[in-house]
Amino acid sequence: MLISYNSDMNKILVTGANGFVGNHLVKELADNGYEVVGVGGKQGTNGVNAHMSEYLTLDLTKADETKKIDFSSIDSVIHLAGLAAVGVSFDNPMDYINTNIGIEVNLFETALAQKSFPRFLVVSSGSLYDSQADLPLDESSRVSPNSPYAVSKIGQEEMGHYYNGRGFEVLVARPFNHIGPGQNLGFIVPDLTKQVVDFEKGLVKEVNVGNLDASRDYTDVRDIAKAYRLLLEKGRAGEVYNICSGKSLSGHDILKYILEAARVSPTITQDPNKMRPSDAPEIYGSHAKLTHDTGWNPTIDITTTIDDVVNDWRTRK
Repeated sequence: MLISYNSDMNKILVTGANGFVGNHLVKELADNGYEVVGVGGKQGTNGVNAHMSEYLTLDLTKADETKKIDFSSIDSVIHLAGLAAVGVSFDNPMDYINTNIGIEVNLFETALAQKSFPRFLVVSSGSLYDSQADLPLDESSRVSPNSPYAVSKIGQEEMGHYYNGRGFEVLVARPFNHIGPGQNLGFIVPDLTKQVVDFEKGLVKEVNVGNLDASRDYTDVRDIAKAYRLLLEKGRAGEVYNICSGKSLSGHDILKYILEAARVSPTITQDPNKMRPSDAPEIYGSHAKLTHDTGWNPTIDITTTIDDVVNDWRTRK
């Protein structure tokens, strides 16, 4: 049985709508007049239900479940769903290849079988770039299959280009590191922030850190969500777009902003178990192409982002 929709509104299907980025993206789209249909797993939708006309619980790795989507009234698709932890991909390479590429193929093939051709934004990753390439990294910079995750994202991009030739309008976004409220542990900003807030609450006596020397390009997730919307509205089909701040911050910078936001001064201790070598001392990108085609620029300052992240962790149990 197909899940159908009966609205005259401009309708966008968002896969992975219950995730960190999906949460912010759904709100961005709804606030700008779009009707949003979310697709994801059974886990909670992080409070975005009020911004979606419907939330579909489907396992998109299964073609039969993907076929329950009726694309006939869907104008656009923003495809976020997939496996995203780079480190885990080394231990589960086939899971990443099969899941990330397979979900995308299932979506396109379902729409193709229904003779529906929504505009697709495939979300890839700025981590594909060769860390030895000249800075800033732009869309013509070398890519490198430096992890199974990266290989799966390269595969997603290539499948997107393939379906662009099958009658779809397909764009590819390469977001760099995105941060903001709602992000879970496993990334530098929430990992450091939770410890600092725990110190503030008297739960820990020090903050343990790993290698903070590497500098990376960080963008607020809400600016990234806005970029996705603008790409659907103004981006050129068949093109790849970086989404980034255009500047770098070290781990030391990030920790300094967190401590300033929390107004505490804990003892900082390096944990040998967290000390990992960095493959490149500095990475940052160029968003010139995105800005030229859509008018997008990052607008949320790092201090605002960190303030919001600290306040978010203060409210978590």
